[in-house]
Order: sequence, then C-alpha cells, then structure tokens
Amino acid sequence: MIKIKLVVPCEGFIENAFEIFNEYMHLNEMDHLDDEAIVFELEEVVAIGDEVIKLKLDADVLLSRGITAQLLKETQFIPVVDIPVQGIDLIRCLYDCKIRFGKKKVAVIGSLNMIYGVEELSDIVGLPIQSYIMNDNEESEQLVDQAVDDGCEVILSGVKTCGYAHSRGLANLLIRTGKESFCQALSEAKRLALVSRREQEKAKRYQTILDHAYEGVIAIDGKGRVTVFNTAAQQTLSIPEPLLIGRSVYDVLPQGKLRAILLNTEDYHEHIITYQAIQLAIKKVAIFLKGKKVGNMVTFQDVTGIQAMERKIRKKIYLRGHIAKHTFDDILHVSRKIGETIETAKRYGEVDSNILIIGETGTGKEMFAQSIHNHSNRKYGPFVAINCAALPENLLESELFGYVEGAFTGAMKGGKQGFFELAHGGTIFLDEIGEISPTLQSRLLRVLQEREIMRIGDDKVIPVDVRVLSATNKDLFQMVKKGDFREDLYYRLDILRLTLPPLRERREDIPLLVDAFIHEKMAGQAEVTITDAAKRKLTAHNWEGNIRHLKNFCERLVVLSNGRTIDLIDVEKWIGPHIQEGDIPIKSEGALARANYSERERIVHVLRKSHFNKGKAANELGISRTTLWRKIRELNIETI
Repeated sequence: MIKIKLVVPCEGFIENAFEIFNEYMHLNEMDHLDDEAIVFELEEVVAIGDEVIKLKLDADVLLSRGITAQLLKETQFIPVVDIPVQGIDLIRCLYDCKIRFGKKKVAVIGSLNMIYGVEELSDIVGLPIQSYIMNDNEESEQLVDQAVDDGCEVILSGVKTCGYAHSRGLANLLIRTGKESFCQALSEAKRLALVSRREQEKAKRYQTILDHAYEGVIAIDGKGRVTVFNTAAQQTLSIPEPLLIGRSVYDVLPQGKLRAILLNTEDYHEHIITYQAIQLAIKKVAIFLKGKKVGNMVTFQDVTGIQAMERKIRKKIYLRGHIAKHTFDDILHVSRKIGETIETAKRYGEVDSNILIIGETGTGKEMFAQSIHNHSNRKYGPFVAINCAALPENLLESELFGYVEGAFTGAMKGGKQGFFELAHGGTIFLDEIGEISPTLQSRLLRVLQEREIMRIGDDKVIPVDVRVLSATNKDLFQMVKKGDFREDLYYRLDILRLTLPPLRERREDIPLLVDAFIHEKMAGQAEVTITDAAKRKLTAHNWEGNIRHLKNFCERLVVLSNGRTIDLIDVEKWIGPHIQEGDIPIKSEGALARANYSERERIVHVLRKSHFNKGKAANELGISRTTLWRKIRELNIETI
C-alpha cells in the first residue's frame, strides 16, 4: 500500500477530496510495482503555521498548497506535491466575489505559485484587483493591513489570512481548489509515490548495508539536518532514539568536537577526538553533487575497538606466520652496487609482474622479497614463503595447493588450504624454485597461466589473486637447456629479474654489517667493540656463504669475546692469518709488518679510551711512558 497524506489548514479545505480521490483512482488503471498490484490510500492531516513544522509524518508522498506546501518541503524528507491554484480556480473565486460583494476593489493574497498573474484577470471578471505575494504565514496580517491602506475592500486568500480579515470586519473569501487542480495534483502524487517507493527500497538496502558496517556513519544536508545515522553510530555514541533522520544535528549531537567537525566548512578532516570519554578515530568528508556542496559526512570508530580488532587480526596473521617483516630500510649498505639493486627492486614493487630473484646462498633473497612485498600495493595482504627444497615432492604439492578431506592417508579432517590460497590478495615467495620436480612444475605453470588452483582430491577450481616471487641460486637457463626445468615455466617466472651481488662484490658494506651483527648479538652481554684491523681482516675475507656466513661468524666472535674488544688476533684464530684464495690483501701502512697490526690497534684503542692521556694509557697498557712514546713513533700512531 502507498500512503498519500493531504496536509490542509482545516477540515474540508479541499471540497469532496475523498470522493474525487476515489473517482480518480477508479478511472485510472491499477498500477504495478515489481509485478505487484499497488493500492493507494489518502489520509487528511490538519495543521497550520507552526503546527506544520512539528509534524512527524509517515507517508510515501505529501499533498498540500501554498505556504503549507513550502513549509513541508523545508521540514520533511518526504516528496511534496504542491496543489496548483489554476486560472479557472481564481476566475471562479473572483466571479463568486463579484456576485457576493459587488465591484469592490479586491486584494488577492497568497504565495507566488498560487496567485501569479491574477491581476491579468481584472478585465475578464470586471473587478479591480491587486495582488500581494506572501512568503511566510507571519506576513498575512501585515499584508491585509497594507491592502486596506491601498483601498482594498475584499480579501481573497487562505484560511489564516481570511480569519484575520474577518476579525477586522473585512469582506473575505477563501480561494478554493477545484476538482481539475486536485486531480492534476493526484496524478503527480501518484507518479512521485511510485518513484518514492522505489527510492525507499533502494535507501533501505543502503541503510541495511550501513547498519551492518563496523564504522559509525553520520551525514547531514546543507541545512544541518540528519540524512544518515547508522546503527554503529548510535551504539558508539550511545544515542538510542529511533527517529533521527530529518532532525537537526543540533538536536541530535551534543555540543563538542564531533558536531563541530561535522558542521565546519572543511571538505576533508581526519583526526582522533574525544567524545564523552571515548576516543574516536574520525574522518570527515564533504558531499558534492555536480560540483555543489550539498552536505557533510563523518565516519568514525572507537579507537579501543580498532586496537582490539588490530590485535586480533595481527595475532591471527603472526600465528600463521604469513607476514613480511622486512623493508628496504633494513638492507644495510653503503655500496653503489647494492643501492642500484634496491632502486631496481623498488621499481619492481610498483608493478604486479612475477619476479625471479637470483643470488648465491646467503645473499638475502628473502629479505629482498619481503621488502618488495612491503613496497607494493599488496603490502596489506599476506606474504607466504616456502622453501621448495625443504620438503619432499608429495608434501610440497599438498602444502602449495592444499587438499580436501580424505584425499590421502593422514589428511586433516576438513582438508587444508594450500599456500596459494593463503596468499590470496598478497604475495607468495617460492625459494629454491629450481628444486621442484617436473610434475610440480606443470601444476605451477597452470596456476601462473589460469590464476586458479585445484586442491588435491578435489574437482573444483579456486581462483587466486597472487603475485609470485621466486628465488634460486642455480642457473635456471642452463637447467632449461638440459631439460631439467620447463622452458614455459621459466619464462613465466622470469618476467622481471633481480640479481643480488655476492658479498665479495660489495666488500665496502662488510664493516657496516659487522657493526650491526655484533651489536645485534650483544643482547644480555657486556659491551663488545671490534678494532679496525679486525674489520679489515673480515673485509678481506672471501665469504662463501655471503651475509649469512658473515653473520654467523660475528655471533661466534661475540660469544667468545667475554665482553672485551675483538682484535685481529681473535679473527685470525678462526680464519687464519694468511690470505686465502679469493681474499684481497690487507693494505699496509708504510713499512709496518702484519704482526704489528694487533699491537697498534690495541694502543690506539687505549689512547682513545683515555682521551690521549699518555700517563693513563701507559698504566693501562702496563708499560712506561717512555716505552709508549717509542711504540707510538714506531707504529706511526697519530696523537693529539
């Protein structure tokens, strides 16, 4: 049923309104909405002046006339049809006025849409006519007084104005709406009601979505009236009142920052505010229609709730281990070569193509993969890493693609998601990709081509949105030539290539890495330092295991240092004093022999520690000042 409400200043204001309504609906074919027959109902509501403003109406469309119609349009969120006062209505009223009161000067008072052009009817009806435009009901008395001053003897207007004219003893006549005008209004009301019902259904769908959103949402129109106030907003702000739509925001929200932000002129605002002891993360945006600002909206959440949700999500993700911890800032370097590699990797992170990372063991392939993920638009998605060389073929297949319950002996009840499913919306990192079998290579190729997987034992395909990063320390191209690796899979993986330099090609980074590794391993131990001579020795060494090898060696040095300085002799205990194949020679200073390096660095360390006080340094070294001075000269030590 569609409800039409007729709002009038007095009962019977529209003569025979219900008879005309029934006749009109009977003459017109029954309407349908979504194949359902529609029944229309008319109800009369009596209100005048301020009573109109206070009305709370439940209808699909409203019918009214003149000033009352204007007030309804300003205060209601329901379509309003303005009942027209047609020329025939005015002619009838003026003709009746002439019969009853003679050829007296007539004042026609009403809203512009009621009486526009009425003075043109003067010659037709044979009456002197003067019109007065009324913009507000409060003007009625003033306009009647003005009409009297202008020599008018009869007042033609609405109920309130005629009432005042009667109190002054003036002749008056109510401007009535004829059947033709009312039928025209009914036709428009019927059309608007059907449109309104469709819009209500659409609004209800949107409101249902909003009411089930986590965020509170409040919107107002240009006049500060509430147009949206979802359930989450009511719950967060503890506002239980049911009917908030259409009310002034001043009546709904107490004075404070939230209301101020909602009403201010800023088009965008994002902040954390306090609302009645609640911390709210709030975002305010302006609402524009065809370039014109028509309102404002705020969305907000209780910060406590956000933190709790974040902890819950992070806990789930960390428990599953599918998160990238490293970024490009974690890659320590001063070398140009590794700097250029990072810049290339950043550019790769900005696109969604597959990447093949090539590098020797221990060069940091997974750290680069995690950094690329965190630099990409997938950074809020999972990062799933798997070492393809660590699992046998059948187990690796089930881990990658998952399985359904009963797929094989020992399969988990309910089945299990594979790594590709877990990585949906994020990145999967396949380390040691060169180790996978030909069978798995075929399945992996299909995933890359079709972007869908099929669990073991299942016949359904599951679409996946995954970026694939793979890594190897082997020459895949040579493997392709030998037939050990599929050529089509190789070219699918090797769309973008990132080659990581070994540590021996970026030796200038070694001192920086040594300091970082030693500091990292000092946790819970006394402070450990390392001499420049020891660093030079480490820099010269050929680290076959690259960064991982160096890191493990630094850990050994810290453990055996017992909280003292790590010197050249400590390093040589484990890698020997002689230059190994692949090492670079230590640069000598003048004619200093290698054996003097350790003593020189020890003296320099003690001098710095004592702020170059020769007496204190000699005492700590257990030698005389004279011997110290001699060694300073012999070892070419600069002093202040």
